[in-house]
Amino acid sequence: MPDADSAAPAALASAAASRLCIACGMCCDGTMFHHVRLQPRDSAKALTALGLKLKRKRKHDHIIQPCPAYRGSQCSIYLDRPERCRLFECRQIQRVAAGEITEAAAAEKIRDALERSAHIRGLFARLGETNSKGPLTTRYEKIIAEPLDPLAEADAMVFRAELQRAMEEFEALLESDFRVQ
Repeated sequence: MPDADSAAPAALASAAASRLCIACGMCCDGTMFHHVRLQPRDSAKALTALGLKLKRKRKHDHIIQPCPAYRGSQCSIYLDRPERCRLFECRQIQRVAAGEITEAAAAEKIRDALERSAHIRGLFARLGETNSKGPLTTRYEKIIAEPLDPLAEADAMVFRAELQRAMEEFEALLESDFRVQ
């Protein structure tokens, strides 16, 4: 049984994790992941009844991102969320829990990532992509795959080049500071 001295830091880390998750949501909104694979203990039937749309791929059920249960910066099925969602901790949460960085430093990193994500979504809109459904990288790939006439669409070429740079930098940020290997 942990003593009071060790329980207090754990409780503080848990509270910090909760605040940071609410401020972020990139693991739910399609920014970090394409899908969430259900685990053996998850009930596909129960999750479907809660409003999740599942896709079956290679004999496994997946929730396609963005998660339909993620509404208003919160999980609407938090108490019944899938096991992967229960267990996932991004690198920022892990670093705060380990005492490597402060909650404020993690919050600043999250703000930076969210601003970059918003910039990318703004470039999507400038390039005519307004469907907010689907993972960020899928939407990006669709835009990049569209052929452009450099002479007729000079502005689009500039925005596309900016989007490519922004996306490369953003993916590097997600890999180094958020995704867990």
